Amino acid sequence: MARILLIDDETSVRVGVGRFLRKVGHEVHDACDGVEALRLAQGLEVDLVVTDINMPEMDGIEVILALAERNPGLPVIAISGGGRMPKELLLASAGVLGAVATLPKPFDLVQLRDAVDRALAGGSRSGDGRQP
Repeated sequence: MARILLIDDETSVRVGVGRFLRKVGHEVHDACDGVEALRLAQGLEVDLVVTDINMPEMDGIEVILALAERNPGLPVIAISGGGRMPKELLLASAGVLGAVATLPKPFDLVQLRDAVDRALAGGSRSGDGRQP
């Protein structure tokens, strides 16, 4: 069992993904944006972060950078449905900045489980089979 920080501004994603990750045995803490996530991360030791990229207040790219500074080596999975920029570009940026896997929304929960398992095992393959 791993302790996972799940960050997404969409309540339905947080609830659905959180429920799934708990069902497969993980402890999940969630945040609705990057600001809340960084506050949570100060008092919480996590094994993995799953973060949306396009969020208000502080986006996922900023979260990845801040977490990497605080906790080098903490694996991050980036997810995105796009927005002002195409999701492929956002996810590629996340990969360059250190995300160990990237998943475009909508994604299959089996893809998420596989990405989580690889990230926790120290792997670095993206959800679509390409290196981030």
